[in-house]
Amino acid sequence: MRVKARLRTLAIRALAESMEVKTMVHLARRIFGASYDLHERTGFPRSVAIPNKTAASQIVADVTQANLFLDFVARLLSLERVGMAGRKYRIPRLNAIVSEILDTGYQFDQESGSFVEDSSIRTTRNWGILRDGESRIMAFLGIDVSGNSDLVRAHGKDKMERLYAYLRNLATESVERRNGRLWAWEGDGGVFAFTFEEENQRAVHSALEILHEMFLYNLFACPVPEGLHVRLVIHNGLAEYRSDGAELKGDTVKHMWDIDTRYGEADALIVTAAVLPSLVPEISHRFEPVGTGTSEQLHRYSVRFA
Repeated sequence: MRVKARLRTLAIRALAESMEVKTMVHLARRIFGASYDLHERTGFPRSVAIPNKTAASQIVADVTQANLFLDFVARLLSLERVGMAGRKYRIPRLNAIVSEILDTGYQFDQESGSFVEDSSIRTTRNWGILRDGESRIMAFLGIDVSGNSDLVRAHGKDKMERLYAYLRNLATESVERRNGRLWAWEGDGGVFAFTFEEENQRAVHSALEILHEMFLYNLFACPVPEGLHVRLVIHNGLAEYRSDGAELKGDTVKHMWDIDTRYGEADALIVTAAVLPSLVPEISHRFEPVGTGTSEQLHRYSVRFA
């Protein structure tokens, strides 16, 4: 996020007027870690007290340079709501700061306590806040068309590319409504990512919607008689965000595709043991165990006539 001068000025004044330097340092160390040294950053001798405004200016400059301004403001909001070390703080101008952030295309997610992109305004691969090298627990949804090669041979590349574009748009709209992101798409399938709170539930809700929509599409609108049948799989695990897409070769995504290769079925969703327990019973009881012959526990939901 690009932090304009007015927003930096508001943040400096809010910080300087709401707390003493010692508290500012505690706040900064929650963001940067225990090694953050304000005297070293400002160049003041340790025997000299740092003025409030100087301390605030340095901290705001540091969070801005490190692309942590949104995290900094989220922590100011937490100081007002929850407090720190048993004390709540009134932060002047905080409403004005938040309003300016919202105007730039972000929204505050109450569950995760962080700012994320407002997907009705814009969507980027990192939700506007993930940084290169940052590791998070994520749910990955993989989508793949069953029998892709046969479809292309029977109906031609151009026609199938139009159908795959329809699938991509349908899936992306479903995922983005639930604050997920398209991370990769190649031809007849791709990978979608979910993080923050309840990522498994949001991924599963999207997958079920996609399955049901494609089921109806095949019944009433698909221009090829065989229909367009998809395999879906969801796995959850640690992933390191990389702007160059390198995390798509990481263990979590690789394992997801391995499950799809071995156990995927048309018009069905498979979820791993890292996903199923976090689902509400009304959804989880609709999944049936998959016989793997191994210790890995997988469950499958299939779309079919009753």
